[in-house]
Amino acid sequence: MTTHNLFKFECSSDSYLQCMELSLFGSNKPWPLQVKAGDYLLLNHYDASALFGVWQATCDGAQNIVLRAWNKRFPYQVRVKLVTPKPVQVPPALIEQYKVDLSLGEANHIEDAEVANALLSACGIGG
Repeated sequence: MTTHNLFKFECSSDSYLQCMELSLFGSNKPWPLQVKAGDYLLLNHYDASALFGVWQATCDGAQNIVLRAWNKRFPYQVRVKLVTPKPVQVPPALIEQYKVDLSLGEANHIEDAEVANALLSACGIGG
């Protein structure tokens, strides 16, 4: 089984649309600089209490890819492309089973290979 690098970004109802329009995820903390082109990404929509996938980074994480995105609140950014036909909600039971931390700003890199593969598989991304 292939091990995938998986990161979890966050959005609110206010920032979601710009994420989709720009094909860009961002953070106000520098951890997205760890993201490499080809890594898989999930999006924690905290206003909806839902974890969605699956996107893939199309570039390495960098600072200010789009300078004015989100009114400059999230300067650490990565370009993304959706790799499922549409965003897929990760089943809440799976989030609970694997104790995925959806706290804001926590556990952005899902390092456990079993958890990463299970989450991606639930979204239709095979190993």
